[in-house]
Amino acid sequence: MTHTHPIRAAVFDIDGTLALMDKDKGSYVALPGAAEAINQLTARGTPVVAYTNGTFFPPEHYYAPLGAAGLHLQPGHILTPATVAARQLMKLGHKRVMLIGAEGTRIPLQLAGIEIIEAAAGAPEVEAVLLAWIKDFHSSQLEAAANAIWGGAKLYATSVAPYFAGAKGKLMGVSGAMAAAINNATGAKATVFGKPSTDGLEIISEIVNLPPQNMVVIGDDPKLEIAMARKGGAYAVGITSGVADHAAFEAASPELRAHLILPGLAGLTLQPWFKR
Repeated sequence: MTHTHPIRAAVFDIDGTLALMDKDKGSYVALPGAAEAINQLTARGTPVVAYTNGTFFPPEHYYAPLGAAGLHLQPGHILTPATVAARQLMKLGHKRVMLIGAEGTRIPLQLAGIEIIEAAAGAPEVEAVLLAWIKDFHSSQLEAAANAIWGGAKLYATSVAPYFAGAKGKLMGVSGAMAAAINNATGAKATVFGKPSTDGLEIISEIVNLPPQNMVVIGDDPKLEIAMARKGGAYAVGITSGVADHAAFEAASPELRAHLILPGLAGLTLQPWFKR
């Protein structure tokens, strides 16, 4: 499949594309070719943004562990669904939100001026419930969220992906698991702020001052970053170094299928579409 617009910026997924995380240690190991791709693109003046679907850390906390793995991103060029959620919740007028999530989501919401209500028995009325990654959660929190939904609150999630690539294999998507439990109880389906929603692409467009048509989005999940790229009009490149093999990318419907599928990032900047 062809893409006629010149590519002037690169958007990389992190887990399974640039690196793999050891969740126990909170550290990353770069995948082959990832550091070289970022360094070469940065040297030639091509903006590079890393957009993870995870909310393990606040955006600014990703720089150190990625840097330790040899992946050096410019300040302000790492995006998480928590950043997107904070912006969209404010746009929607939701200034009081029940959160089941860790500091990776709590801090961006607080910085946006959103009042966070803990998911607990007797919680005050809220306008929205947001589900995000958290190491441990309890049935009492899910029940509080369900009560908020029954009381009229809207349900949102940073991600509902079932899993993502880790250093020791697949890691379960916690926010998706919580969303499924609450859906089972209330019938409410979570609105997703992370991939495959194109809300993040709007923020990236502002960061690099380019429309999605001039970006390449590179990721390992055909249902997440590839679907987002195709919906947003970007050039979509699938990488088989993470959760999906070549057949899984090809199985996507034509309108959401990757324009190109590569085994990894080695030699990425030699691709002819980077020279247009």
